[in-house]
Amino acid sequence: MKMLRKFQTEDMETEIKILAHRGGMARAPENTIAAFRLAFEDGADAFECDVQLTKDQEPIVIHTDFDRDDIQAVTGCTSPLHELNWADVQKLKVLDSDEPVAHLDDVLAFVRETGLMCFIEPKSRAKALIPLVVNRIRQFDLLNKVGILTFYSRKELLIRAKQIEPEIQTSAIIINPMANFLKAAGSIKANRIIIGWDGINHFRLYNAVSRSLVRKVRQLKAKGIVVEGGYVRTRRDVEWLMRHEIGGLWTDDVPKIKGFVADNLRRAEHS
Repeated sequence: MKMLRKFQTEDMETEIKILAHRGGMARAPENTIAAFRLAFEDGADAFECDVQLTKDQEPIVIHTDFDRDDIQAVTGCTSPLHELNWADVQKLKVLDSDEPVAHLDDVLAFVRETGLMCFIEPKSRAKALIPLVVNRIRQFDLLNKVGILTFYSRKELLIRAKQIEPEIQTSAIIINPMANFLKAAGSIKANRIIIGWDGINHFRLYNAVSRSLVRKVRQLKAKGIVVEGGYVRTRRDVEWLMRHEIGGLWTDDVPKIKGFVADNLRRAEHS
């Protein structure tokens, strides 16, 4: 993965990586090859995408609520996904664009072409989904470039992925700032921990009282576990996460957050 810069403090050094949520949905239609390609051009270090299954068990890249198959908000199609075969989905476009709904194979081919790291969020507990996704990753020989990401509350999906392929990278999203991050990561052999997802304010508020976040982050890093925060929207988010030694920033807008990181690094160098 590319490194934007190194952020120096008196007692640590953190590589700052910018990670594109749904490919950077503020910049291009979410979960599309166009979004992933723009994230690559914008200098993202990785991207995330959502995967669901069609009626004929084809893995497609589309956002739905978890364990739901309503795709109207994304495509305008009123038929639920469990009624649609891949041939039907191929006729759809992402709303307000000419971009088609991508097949997972298209995304994996893009990763193989560019080398840009990808994290797949499974949007269903369907028994077939995790084995199918892991086997596709193997077929494309991308175990070093494609991982599985989901909330810790759905940890059984990450455990299943590791059972099938122990070498696969897994990321657990923790939304409870009071959690024991190291214990959670160890219990499922996660390679990465992401604090927050739809904002980090509750982590900021809890840490104002507990002053525990840096200690928890250092415990994870000491075990070789990568720590990221997401998703990041503001300059204040960036400054706070960097100050607390978190070097991976998930965002909908890669250039904007890269700019905030660069500004913060310049200030640190001259302070």
